[in-house]
Amino acid sequence: MATLKTNTLTGTSIAGSIAVTGEGNSTTTNLQQGLAKHWVNYDSSDQAIGGSFNQSSLTDNAAGDYTSSYTSNLSGAEDKCISTNVWNTSDDASNINAGSTRGGANADQAGDTAQSTSSINWMSYFGSSADANAGNADFDGNYCMTHGDLA
Repeated sequence: MATLKTNTLTGTSIAGSIAVTGEGNSTTTNLQQGLAKHWVNYDSSDQAIGGSFNQSSLTDNAAGDYTSSYTSNLSGAEDKCISTNVWNTSDDASNINAGSTRGGANADQAGDTAQSTSSINWMSYFGSSADANAGNADFDGNYCMTHGDLA
């Protein structure tokens, strides 16, 4: 058994690019491409950030509407992948959110707003039911993660 300890890894042919041999030893994966470049865990009910990475600020625009600004910008406005999700309690302080599968989330750059290299607009919402129409809502756990290349 061997142990490797290091503070820095640098590609030899392209600076900042390291290829990792994949399963079966027949393919390689670029290590930097596979790492999240931004993430945040946000409790919008209490307006508290549970943790974040590469986020300079978070703006709570309105119920279920947030903007995360990156500390280090991405290299391209459209060359990225955003993943969002919510964690829902049984009621979350509002009957419209009651139930274990009442929430969802999406990232959309606020409709017709141009995509950006410095931030992402994302939202959380509840589904419609016999008692309530769907709409944006605040949840205890809102999660947003960005993959892409840093500038």
